[in-house]
Amino acid sequence: MINSLKKLLKTEILGKSIHFYDEVGSTNDIAFELARQGSPEGTVVIADCQTEGRGRLQRKWISPRGINLYISVIFRPFVKSSDGQLFTLIASIALSETINALGLESKIKWPNDLLIKGKKVAGILTEMQSMEDMVDFLVVGIGLNLNMSREMMQMEMAVIAETATSVKELLCRDVDTTEITANLIFNLEKWYQEFNNKGNNYIINEWKKRWGDFGRRVHVDFDDSVVEGVAFDINDKGFLLIKKDDGTIKRVISGDVKLI
Repeated sequence: MINSLKKLLKTEILGKSIHFYDEVGSTNDIAFELARQGSPEGTVVIADCQTEGRGRLQRKWISPRGINLYISVIFRPFVKSSDGQLFTLIASIALSETINALGLESKIKWPNDLLIKGKKVAGILTEMQSMEDMVDFLVVGIGLNLNMSREMMQMEMAVIAETATSVKELLCRDVDTTEITANLIFNLEKWYQEFNNKGNNYIINEWKKRWGDFGRRVHVDFDDSVVEGVAFDINDKGFLLIKKDDGTIKRVISGDVKLI
């Protein structure tokens, strides 16, 4: 896959170094360790299968062999640690653009999911190492359901099958994994450069154009509390802002957000 992928890539930074594995625990874990060892920005890790794939809140990401995309990318931006959340937004925009180019219409669910027709097609996991208050490196991991059939989702994903979908199910055909991967890496680099050139607010405004939860009533579970209200904005760090029924504003940094 690496040779075919490199022939399709049209990037300056991302994908100059690509590590492909038949099977790993998690591509994020591999990329994180490579970053610790000094691997350069733009290093890409791809696996055919993950045995310990995960999403936010330590949820398991089902990663069967040979049909989906499991990819992690190393970034070394010169930004404060408090801006790390923005890389989930950057990846969300790039992933949405990649999916929509296939003729589909995806929406972003804060903070890290891509939905099509209300069903999850992809998830993003951003992990970071800091030095004092600055980012040392970030690893952005993406899991995209590509050629998984409805029958396989029901078999592999059990109780969450009715809330998930795949590109194949929606297009009624298989898609070329290598081509999709090349397009995604290209879009990741493009939006990373937009962030570097135009800053936080530009990325936030572009993200909100693709946000599917705007103006919707949501329920947020925290470890020790629950908040309900209307999702009406995100701030300059990418944190969700909810207007509660009493008119007060709740800032959500992390939590399990569900539409009501």
